Amino acid sequence: MRLIVRFFLVALVALCIIFGGYLIHIKFDDKETWATLAGLLAVIAASIAVIPALRLLEIQEDALRPRPTPYFDLTSRYDLLQLRVKNLGAGIAYDVRIKWKEHPLDHRGTAVTSLDHISILLPQESASTLIGTAHDMIKELSQKTFEGECRFRDSTGKRMREDFICSVKGNERQLLHDDEMLKALHEVQQIPAQLERIGTLLEKRSSSMDGLK
Repeated sequence: MRLIVRFFLVALVALCIIFGGYLIHIKFDDKETWATLAGLLAVIAASIAVIPALRLLEIQEDALRPRPTPYFDLTSRYDLLQLRVKNLGAGIAYDVRIKWKEHPLDHRGTAVTSLDHISILLPQESASTLIGTAHDMIKELSQKTFEGECRFRDSTGKRMREDFICSVKGNERQLLHDDEMLKALHEVQQIPAQLERIGTLLEKRSSSMDGLK
């Protein structure tokens, strides 16, 4: 649609120039010719002025459209690599379908297909699935690049498609997290299990002391 509008604008300007040149060639001294040329110049100026407004409209449309994007997520979970599809746009994405040239494999060697079809993704919402432990899978996938296309519909029912590339290249020596918060939270989650183990040991010790009495 955008290309069609641009084509008509260019065609209109070209026709005005050709017609103006023709009028000058055949009726150079006619007053009506110059009045017509003034009108043609006004049309040309208006057409040229529309182009920046059209570009601004396109930028606004792009900012409001949905944009579901698959990528490898190394930072959300401690020492875990996930495949995530996130709607980075400002519109709702419906009937999201991911088509891979080659599916990535998880830690079991199974093709990851659970995200191939997502019914709906709200703006900034995402869906994810586990690939494996971050360090092991980065080594496994570091030499591979996964490509495909994402097809989806916006709130008006218009069908859209975007090509994508997923890769973990360059992450082999990269810090997986910006800070130690995820690691600290992971360690905190181990506290209840450790307290339970200590309680079990104390109960056994108490039972042993009671037996000695």
